[in-house]
Amino acid sequence: MSSAQDISLSIERVEKLIQKHVLSSDLAVVKLAEAKNHGFRCQTAGFKIYVIDLHGGGKDKDSTKTTASCFLTISKPDSTESSGANSPNTLAVIHTLLALIRDKTSIPISDSILDTSHDIIPFDFLLSPPTPFSSSDIITLREAKAQGLLDAKHQALIDLQIGQLLAQLHTNVQNDWYGRPALKGEEPSEPSYSWQETFTLLFDTLLSRVKEKGYDLPQYSDIQTHMSRAIAFSVFDDVEVPSLVWFTGSDADIYLSLPTSPSTKTPGIVAILPSMPYTLWGDPLLETFFLQLESCKAILEGYTGSGGGALVSFPRQKTKRVWYTLFLALTVLDGYLSSSDNAQEIPEDKKKWAEETIAECTEVLKTAPCY
Repeated sequence: MSSAQDISLSIERVEKLIQKHVLSSDLAVVKLAEAKNHGFRCQTAGFKIYVIDLHGGGKDKDSTKTTASCFLTISKPDSTESSGANSPNTLAVIHTLLALIRDKTSIPISDSILDTSHDIIPFDFLLSPPTPFSSSDIITLREAKAQGLLDAKHQALIDLQIGQLLAQLHTNVQNDWYGRPALKGEEPSEPSYSWQETFTLLFDTLLSRVKEKGYDLPQYSDIQTHMSRAIAFSVFDDVEVPSLVWFTGSDADIYLSLPTSPSTKTPGIVAILPSMPYTLWGDPLLETFFLQLESCKAILEGYTGSGGGALVSFPRQKTKRVWYTLFLALTVLDGYLSSSDNAQEIPEDKKKWAEETIAECTEVLKTAPCY
């Protein structure tokens, strides 16, 4: 099985990519770093994101002419070709989704270039255009929180902004059918118009894959029993319009202007990683930013204030959110198992979180309301 660890790049090759696609031929790559794999951006087989620093005026790292950065997403061409229900989106599909988001929202996602020629590197890739700041001028929201760089006021403002962006995504980028996205102009041969049918197929397929890979979870039987009950009570059947759901997007995929930088007056969102391997048409409540509804009040305020629909009006919708959390934990496990084909290679913190989450969700679902 191909592994994400097989993918590696040199600065020299990345410079050739930049020269091919960026008009400023004097830009030189001075830093190439893989985006840290935090949050729920699980290790997807054959899929990596790099942050690139660029300087003008040749290879003089102290040059003050043009300082910029960009994102490079690479994927093995055979790593996302499977058409299975839970297979990651191809870069071509992600490129299509990014164009949709840019056209219909003000979410800060740049017009990335898709290159599948393999003339410089043996990988498909997405290259975002350079932006006028270096990687040292930005920081992920997760890292800013961990380092205590945001006071309560700034944290609330950023959460409001996240809610506003999600509302735009869910209300402005919609579809006729549910499930994994397709290339522009294409649709499944048998499109699904029921979210309950779509989600239960995705869930059952995912659970079976984790089990088939030999991962030992004592809750398999209980999960299937609880799912049968949820289906009987139509727990997932209240979604009327398929919205584009980022799903695994988290605070590790959102970049802020560095709060400690002299040029930053108010920290705000300046970039979002094009990390959308599991983005799909579905229920907005599936969004991982809604993982803990009781602790994301500012996000919810920004969401509903910008036109996002009510997420939880009945007890069964809280139950539905538990199912989505369980689905996320299984997705994380499956992502790492697909990458390494070895449960022992799953990072211990991810493994611990996933197993504890699966156990907790399964216990809650024993008595969770379906009305």
